[in-house]
This record gives sequence, structure tokens and C-alpha cells, in this order.
Amino acid sequence: MLSLTRVAVSRTTSLIAPKAAVASGVFSRSFAIGNDLNAKRRVEEDRYIKSKEHEDYLKRKAASAASEPEMSAEELAAKRAHDAAVDEAFEILSKTGCKVKDETVEALAAWKLGQK
Repeated sequence: MLSLTRVAVSRTTSLIAPKAAVASGVFSRSFAIGNDLNAKRRVEEDRYIKSKEHEDYLKRKAASAASEPEMSAEELAAKRAHDAAVDEAFEILSKTGCKVKDETVEALAAWKLGQK
């Protein structure tokens, strides 16, 4: 009878032990680290995507600027101010995670410069 009790106790403890380890938090720490790493990976992917969108925008802008005639000094200064405003708008939008069209960024830059 005593040997049956030992077998029964050893079987129940082997079934309960892994559950007790999970309940005590031994395995939950590794899951928490995994969640943190996944969140960090998502943030880095979002930053990369925003930087690629900004590069694509600059390429499209350069392609359209190549077909335009030469500008005067005033027009060149206005264009530089506009480009700085566009860069600032993209920087802010990359921090917030918003996705907008190029026309919206152009409108934000014009608003910042006080143009209509």
C-alpha cells in the first residue's frame, strides 16, 4: 500500500510541477522579454518605413524640380525655406506615425510659411 502511495504522489507532483513553475513566473519573464523585443522591432520597422517614404518623396520632388527652369535668388531662398518646412513636417509625422499624402505635406509646409 505504501508503494502505491509513493507512485501516486510522484505522478501528481510531476504533473503539478510545470504548472507551478509557470504560475510562479519563471516562464513569464521570458515572454515579457519577447514582447519587449517585438515592440522594439516594430518601432524600428516604422522608423525605417518613414525614412524610406521621405526618401521617395525627395526623389519625386527632385525629378519634378529637374524639369523646371532655373530660379532667381528669391525663388531659390523660398524653395529652401519650403524644403526645410517639408523636412520638419516629415520629422513630426514620423514621430506620430501618421500617414499622409504628399499634397498634405505640401499644404502643411505652405501653412507654416504663411502662404496660401
